[in-house]
Amino acid sequence: MKLYTKTICPKCLWVKSELEAANLQVEVVNIDHDENAKQAVMDAGFMAVPVLEVNGEWLADTHVIMDRIATLSA
Repeated sequence: MKLYTKTICPKCLWVKSELEAANLQVEVVNIDHDENAKQAVMDAGFMAVPVLEVNGEWLADTHVIMDRIATLSA
């Protein structure tokens, strides 16, 4: 599971904190510091973060991400 973020992104911080609270392992990738990751997010059709990649599925809507976190931590 990968969480694509930016340095200054309140939604990214929220998602990251929820993943940590749920004790879920996630690789956090800051697209401000990783041009290849930024391109991967854009290639997947997204122009904003946070984006969560779970088993090849890309999630960008924050509410959908939160629902997935709840499902994974159950």
